[in-house]
Amino acid sequence: MEDFLNLPKVSFIVITHNFENFVCDCLMSIKNQTYKNYEIIIVDDVSKDLTREKIQKFINDNSKISVQFIKNENNIGQLASFLAGLKIATGQFICAVDGDDILFPEFCAVHIETHMKVSVALTTCQQAEIDENNIIHTLSSIDSPRKKGNKIQVENKSYEEFLEYRHAEGINKEDAEVKVLDNDKYSFATWHWGPTTSAMMRKSVCDMLLLIEKTRQLKITADKFMFSFCHLIGSSAIIYKVLYAYRRHSSNYSLANPVMGNKKYLKEKTQNNYFRNNKKIRSQMFKFISSNKEYFKEKFNKTNLILIYKRIFLSFDKRFFKGLIKSFFI
Repeated sequence: MEDFLNLPKVSFIVITHNFENFVCDCLMSIKNQTYKNYEIIIVDDVSKDLTREKIQKFINDNSKISVQFIKNENNIGQLASFLAGLKIATGQFICAVDGDDILFPEFCAVHIETHMKVSVALTTCQQAEIDENNIIHTLSSIDSPRKKGNKIQVENKSYEEFLEYRHAEGINKEDAEVKVLDNDKYSFATWHWGPTTSAMMRKSVCDMLLLIEKTRQLKITADKFMFSFCHLIGSSAIIYKVLYAYRRHSSNYSLANPVMGNKKYLKEKTQNNYFRNNKKIRSQMFKFISSNKEYFKEKFNKTNLILIYKRIFLSFDKRFFKGLIKSFFI
């Protein structure tokens, strides 16, 4: 590549809350990325344990890394914390990272390579799952985006080879299979992606989310709103490659559906939250865009704004009404 061309910067916005046992592993996994043009913005949402002390020690021990630390005075939730980090982010791409997850070294490189090859607003990847002690429970999580009829080929490797995550310089040597989800064909309100940490988003799209005023209404559903908005505006893509480890532990949301095999068993509270989120996302998205109609009209022009509204209304399909009816009987 010519010397006068620069690679894009990635802003990792790490959101923490009482993660004293996990946050250093998370931050070290970002430090160890093969792709080096990044910054770290840490937003602590009023941790009551030693999370802030652990973060400060990491910053002191890694003075050569670009790290900014925001300490919320009040508990404002995941979305508001993300937006606080977004306001000072300088990267062209954004990753919202839960402070208890771990990125594999090639996470950033593969996401950037995908964005360079397919122009979408959001990329997401597959995940492994670990517990409080960093023990891997699966490299083929049922919460990962899956291909229909997907078959996993298990190679005869040693344990050491199994845990070796290809420390390639720069872009990963092994190409990953990618599927583009065009927003005219794939409903924006349907969940196509992995959890929060799985994704990389274009900042040009994320910046529009700074218009959100009432983040409390979306306190628990931050990733669904962010990802759905990105997909609505600029489509998304799935990277069929395991690039990070999602941690299940006693205080996170997904403890309600632990790994038990090839089925996803949900507790009643979690299931009801999913139904609620699916019902709310359309109305919340419509209200958000409508309340900023003049901004979006100027940004996209009137014709494209109508197309955006059309995608929202067309997402009210049979699956939505079926889920709505089902939720009344559970």
